[in-house]
Amino acid sequence: MPRRKQRSAFDQVSEFDRGRILAYRDCGLSFRQIGSLVGRYQTTVMRICDRWMQEGTTDRHGRSHPPQCTTSRQDRQLVRMAVTDRSVTSRTIAQHIESVTHHSVSARTIRRRLQQSGLSVRRPSLGLPLT
Repeated sequence: MPRRKQRSAFDQVSEFDRGRILAYRDCGLSFRQIGSLVGRYQTTVMRICDRWMQEGTTDRHGRSHPPQCTTSRQDRQLVRMAVTDRSVTSRTIAQHIESVTHHSVSARTIRRRLQQSGLSVRRPSLGLPLT
């Protein structure tokens, strides 16, 4: 007789177990049978199967922040732009990225990415030239 995993109310369901749950469901087993095989509650199995049917994914929700608007490749590109031309501003970099990728990126995001890399961008002076 196989040993069952002891059920825990706060234990996260691994990706492997979520795959097993969906495979057992495709085989025609009931939620109760799947729960006893995987060592999870019946309601947990139902929730995972429902999420798969509605969203097509079994990933857990609850991200604490929205996804980044720039990729790591774009981050490297803007760092390279800031290093090669020290007179470039964050707005200029943002306009360049928008023209290339057709996605708007704020100047604040550019400054934040450069700060994470240990760099800073020149901030233009707001005053008018006196000449």
